[in-house]
Amino acid sequence: MEIVNIDDEAVARLHFSHTTEYRYSGPVEFGRHRLVMRPRETHFERVEHMKITTFPESRLHWFEDIYGNIIASADFLTQSDTLSIQSEFEICKYLPTEPTIGAEVLAGEEYPVYYPGLEEGASHLYRRSVYPTEVEGVRAWVRSLGILPPTGTRGPIFLSLASAINEQINYQRREKPGVQSPLETLRKTSGSCRDTAVLMMEAGRCFGYATRFVSGYLESQNSKVGRGSTHAWMEAYLPDRGWTGFDPSIGEQAGVGHVAVAVSNHPRGVMPISGSFTGYGNKSAGMTVAIHSRRSGPGVQE
Repeated sequence: MEIVNIDDEAVARLHFSHTTEYRYSGPVEFGRHRLVMRPRETHFERVEHMKITTFPESRLHWFEDIYGNIIASADFLTQSDTLSIQSEFEICKYLPTEPTIGAEVLAGEEYPVYYPGLEEGASHLYRRSVYPTEVEGVRAWVRSLGILPPTGTRGPIFLSLASAINEQINYQRREKPGVQSPLETLRKTSGSCRDTAVLMMEAGRCFGYATRFVSGYLESQNSKVGRGSTHAWMEAYLPDRGWTGFDPSIGEQAGVGHVAVAVSNHPRGVMPISGSFTGYGNKSAGMTVAIHSRRSGPGVQE
């Protein structure tokens, strides 16, 4: 059996800094905060270093959640009228050597999908709809696109689906937390990256595919000048390729510029920062977020 290796040199090194600052009308006491900020690692992605800095000072406890995400619990030591959390990391991206897979695999996904053996049971959570009352509506919309191949054949289902969502749904950045339901996004023909990721995730589940929500970062022109934002896309579990990322907000497969931080069967499970405070009459006075990226590697001039 041939082992697929990675190139000796990283194709790119991505550096990200992410600073979130909360302000309050007076000193408050902070409860435990949950920080979902450490990038995920795979055979092709390796975190070289990472640092989390908080003000006020905090004690961090690291653990792995049920989805394999690395989480930090922060216990703050003093009161303050400002809470600042900064994450800085460098991640190396590698490309696989030329894979020896047949043309039938490159042609697309098998339809209908079949998960063999233990994978069928393990994939159940990722095949169950988050919006069960909207399944038939989403299924009808996918069928109207004409992207499903004949039964028993293959086709580029998810790439075509990402492209269709990108064409039909206008990107709209929303600061309000939460996501739109799939049919709401279709009705409005607009949504954030979170909304289009959920739409595509639910569309795959309508036809039996295991899919999951991904939260992280996307290298962009905005992030290069310090005006970036967190990003979301989805992954489909394909029996011959494993978890494969697709980004409907740009209509493409996830690439080198995507940095996954957390995955979940439900979009609520991947908020970067969550926690509480006791104000004693004081209240929140606003929040600012700054995300900056830069790239180094072969052929890149810094």
